[in-house]
Amino acid sequence: MGFLLCAATAWAGPASIQGIVKDAKGQPIKAADVRIESVDGKQLFKTVKTDARGRYVSQGLQLRVYRVTLLVNGAVKGVLPT
Repeated sequence: MGFLLCAATAWAGPASIQGIVKDAKGQPIKAADVRIESVDGKQLFKTVKTDARGRYVSQGLQLRVYRVTLLVNGAVKGVLPT
C-alpha cells in the first residue's frame, strides 16, 4: 500500500503547511494524523487530522523548515521534509 503526502510552506508572515493525503489508488485518506515536527524529529509542534477529502492544514507556525510525518492507524506511513 502506498501513500502520497503533499505539503507546502508559506515563506512570509505566519507560516502554514497544508496538503492532501491519498493512498496508492489516489483515494483520500481521512482521519490520518499529520505531525509537524522539527527536522530532526525531536520536537513536535502540532498534530492535525485529515478531513474526509484527505486535506490537512496547520496554521500559525513559525518561519522555519519542518518535517511532516504521516500516521495512519498509529503507524508511520510517510515522512516529508518541507
